[in-house]
Amino acid sequence: MLKIIQVQTEEHKKHIYKLLEENLNETYLLVKHEFNLTFDVDVLLKQDLIKMSQFALPLGRLLLAEYNDNVAGCLGLRKIGEEVGEIKRMYVRPEYRGKRVGRALVQAIISEAQQIGYSKLCLDCAPFAKAAQALYYSVGFQSIQPYPESEIPEEYHSNWTFMELIIK
Repeated sequence: MLKIIQVQTEEHKKHIYKLLEENLNETYLLVKHEFNLTFDVDVLLKQDLIKMSQFALPLGRLLLAEYNDNVAGCLGLRKIGEEVGEIKRMYVRPEYRGKRVGRALVQAIISEAQQIGYSKLCLDCAPFAKAAQALYYSVGFQSIQPYPESEIPEEYHSNWTFMELIIK
């Protein structure tokens, strides 16, 4: 059974830390292969942890997905503008991919964004994240030009996909 929960407890935060670490290690290998670019996973993980407050209530969200009582993935939402949120740190563990975990996380974060009062969601997506891009398109996201609040350095904009969803 699939369950989406808002991160609240210290145990939840430990799961987020582990998921972010797994995501950064996986991303490191893909970025190194795709762009011959390296980065310090530990430094980026520490930076992510310092910025965790951007996902706090009331204007942000941090969700965990549990599949058969096992932690399967996560997704964050932060405010980047007036009535605009940004989806960040989507990650589903490999053994749970193809089980609709990512779709459930995205649908839950869209619902949360509506409750907050956002009228638009933005995101940036790596070129090697084809399944994630397909998922975002399938729920109504559309390609856009890079947006200023994205953390992707300008020299990589031509390779990245930038998307938005107008929330009705």
